[in-house]
Amino acid sequence: MKRNPEKPLLWLFVLTTLVCAFIFVPYLHGDTAFVLGWDMRTLYSSNFESLRTQMQEWMSTGKLPFWSWSTFLGNDYYSSKLFYFQDLFDYPFAFTSMRYRDIAVIQTYLKFLTASFSFYAYARYQSFSKRTSILGSLIFAFSAYNLQTMMHPFFGSFFVFLPLYFLGVDRYILQRKPWLFVFMVFFLFVNNYYLLYSLSLFTIIYFIWKWNRLYHDLHGMMQEAVKLIGYYMIGFLLSGIVVIPEVITILSNSRVGNRSTIFFYDSLKPYLDYLVAVFTPTSALANRETTLASLYSYTSANNSVMAVFLWSSSLTALLVPQLFRRERRDKTEGILWCVITAVALIPILSSVMHGFSEPSFRWLASPSFLLIVSVLPLLDHTNTLNMPWLKRSVLSLVLASVICTPVISLVTTHSLAYLSEEWYLPLMCIPTLFLIGYGLIHNRQNIVLWSVIAELCLVSFMSFYGTPEFTGITKEEDDLLSRLMGEKNEYNLYMEAVDENNTHQFWRTYIDPLNVYWGRSTNYNLNYNIRGFLSYDSTYHYSANDLKALDQEHVQHYLPWTFHVQNPDILNLCSAKYAVVLDESEVPFRNYEFVTNYYVTSVYRNLDYVNLGKTYTKVISYDEYTPSMSGILEDTVIAHAEDVEEIRGLLGNSVTVFDTAYPETNSMYAEIYTQEAGFAVISVPYDKGWHVSVNDQEVKSYMVSGGLTGIPLVSGYNYIYMSFTPRGLKPGAICTLAGLLLMVIVMIINKKKSV
Repeated sequence: MKRNPEKPLLWLFVLTTLVCAFIFVPYLHGDTAFVLGWDMRTLYSSNFESLRTQMQEWMSTGKLPFWSWSTFLGNDYYSSKLFYFQDLFDYPFAFTSMRYRDIAVIQTYLKFLTASFSFYAYARYQSFSKRTSILGSLIFAFSAYNLQTMMHPFFGSFFVFLPLYFLGVDRYILQRKPWLFVFMVFFLFVNNYYLLYSLSLFTIIYFIWKWNRLYHDLHGMMQEAVKLIGYYMIGFLLSGIVVIPEVITILSNSRVGNRSTIFFYDSLKPYLDYLVAVFTPTSALANRETTLASLYSYTSANNSVMAVFLWSSSLTALLVPQLFRRERRDKTEGILWCVITAVALIPILSSVMHGFSEPSFRWLASPSFLLIVSVLPLLDHTNTLNMPWLKRSVLSLVLASVICTPVISLVTTHSLAYLSEEWYLPLMCIPTLFLIGYGLIHNRQNIVLWSVIAELCLVSFMSFYGTPEFTGITKEEDDLLSRLMGEKNEYNLYMEAVDENNTHQFWRTYIDPLNVYWGRSTNYNLNYNIRGFLSYDSTYHYSANDLKALDQEHVQHYLPWTFHVQNPDILNLCSAKYAVVLDESEVPFRNYEFVTNYYVTSVYRNLDYVNLGKTYTKVISYDEYTPSMSGILEDTVIAHAEDVEEIRGLLGNSVTVFDTAYPETNSMYAEIYTQEAGFAVISVPYDKGWHVSVNDQEVKSYMVSGGLTGIPLVSGYNYIYMSFTPRGLKPGAICTLAGLLLMVIVMIINKKKSV
């Protein structure tokens, strides 16, 4: 493709916006809310409201919000929740009053633009023509992987910067200029260390591939690779103040280590899906919650939904076979894709790429990018195309598009009759497939360009508004959902007016998720800043693992990282004072009374409520405890075996409840009068980041009774002050300073060498 457009950046902006219009205009001018999929409803919208709450608290108090009181029973917000909010797209909106669905539209559009322009920067550095660079940028921005990640905001915020990361690698290989790479390592570590883990492993493959492609010789590669690893470590050190506390936290819960140890999937579906992923726009098929969708997605043993997203237009699909032509001397691509395929389709290896968690195809972001950049050189040198192969590719892909769904259906024992209503979806790209093939064969550049754009528009529409799963909530319903409990903090202020004691007590509220929250989410408490007992949280606080030990059936919900506490003894232990329900039969307390009506709901008071906590007279170990014994939580501390005797020596003979409690940003103040020295359990999740003092003397705290905090008390007046600093914050800060110092030293050394 020799002809280049004038003003390419303007053209790229216009064309990206054109494709985006097919995504957003139906939402903007229709009655459907831009709230996509289960995770956006249950996780991202509520987490964003929590971020907004924390930022508002920071503005009013001047304190960084390290701890959140409304994230389930409480959580290290800095080390866990910021995992979802460390990209530059979120923070400008956190200081506004805009609805999340409107914010999501603007952010998603900005991310598509970022994806286009970052790939364009990469492509131009590779000396691709302007036209090819524009085409590659559009293909990357609206690839199946990117269309999918845009439905999961914190994944999308990482993927769109991927080209700049690899551009940093290339700048080092070609010019020995390391600082873009260092910055991108730092930036992406802060943005999403979870995804950077697999990207870091893939960098080894990319580095070898690119070095061989440039120099056709591996001589000197190892020496430069070692240097690049050193620069990678500088980028990591720079991110330490954020990443080290996060890693310490995530390693503490049960997500990591839940890895696969098998070599074969228990179904043929993932293998078949991988084979058809290059020419099938999976983003438009796998999210529909229909029989067709079930053919293009696979649910693992750990209830993780897996789908393969490698499609990046029919143009890419047609050119991929050219990489494996017999007459090509360079066989690197063949070896490369054999390795990638092996890792993807062997569960234990895919598990390793997924951070030693359950197997996943999320790490295929990098192969998706590599697939595009591998074929782009062919567009600038169409004379090198093997036309017989190209013609056979057109016919083969058309045939494969026709038969792939019936074959997968038959192999996985699905009836073809159930697919009759959606039979056309896997065939949607056949017309453009023919047109793109025709354009390539006859060197008709404009036919190729506009056919690709038309295809991207169609697939993008079908991936969003064209998917019934994403059109299930109207704007009116979304408005009602966002005001079920009034405005943010309205419920808290209302209950303080109902009972003035609530201003100096620590209390939580049980809310029935099915009827009050319409079964839409277990995270709506975050929207209203309510301290409650519901959570869907992949970065939950590690103390919740002990909470499950008290009664997993009535604590854990449908996944290991979802929670809905219903056991009345645990609710009492955790300072449940109120229940908000539609019907009295939904009240989970044993002893209760009606208090008031709040909007359409009824509020009931727990007559067994305990303010913050109390002292205890007995202790047993978890080894002696069973969930059927939850009634003993009223007077018995449940401790880890190594702490039992130490705690037994701290117990008193009387039970006393805390008088006052004041939770604030990163702290808790409380008072209690006791007749004797004793041991209290308070309903604050235990964390090594808490520093507890009694009458200005720091005391040791213990993880007891389902992950709560136990502390010793003195006889008489006890003034308790708890302050929170995330674990790893100081070591992280030291790493960041070390990274800065090391960067300056290396820059000075490099400058002296260049003189």
